[in-house]
Amino acid sequence: MGMLANYMMVDSDTLNEMMNSNNEELMEKLEESDNEVYDMDKLWDGLHFLLTGVSAGVPIEGNRLSEAVVGVSAFIEDDEDADFIAYSKIDELSEIISALEKVEFEKLKSKFDPAEFQKANIYPNIWVDEEKDSLFEELKAEYNGLLEFYRVAFKKNRNVIVSIF
Repeated sequence: MGMLANYMMVDSDTLNEMMNSNNEELMEKLEESDNEVYDMDKLWDGLHFLLTGVSAGVPIEGNRLSEAVVGVSAFIEDDEDADFIAYSKIDELSEIISALEKVEFEKLKSKFDPAEFQKANIYPNIWVDEEKDSLFEELKAEYNGLLEFYRVAFKKNRNVIVSIF
């Protein structure tokens, strides 16, 4: 199946409740939720690499493009066995949106090299030159979907929870 990324809008009460949860409780709350979700599927690491030049496995603290993909703060930081679940608070979304809106895709397209993704072991293992154009279009579509999701979350005054597992 592979590792998938999901982005979920939650109100502040729900976020505060989740902040006091352990890994199992967080998973239950995510599974039971009926909040709006954006499913990026497997391209989260590729989008992170395209936007930042590094894998999502190495989030860049304070870099709003990195935080757009992996969230600003992890729920559980001290447990290597915990699932990756992070969040971005409402007051952080405008800066994330602003950073995403400044991305120049034509420049990124001219520099896009699947061999670099392969060399950096970017998940999933799909980065081949023969698929260069379609891979870039898929990444661009995920970027557009994520940006729109953040815009809607901001308009609805919602926090964003990122889960990758």
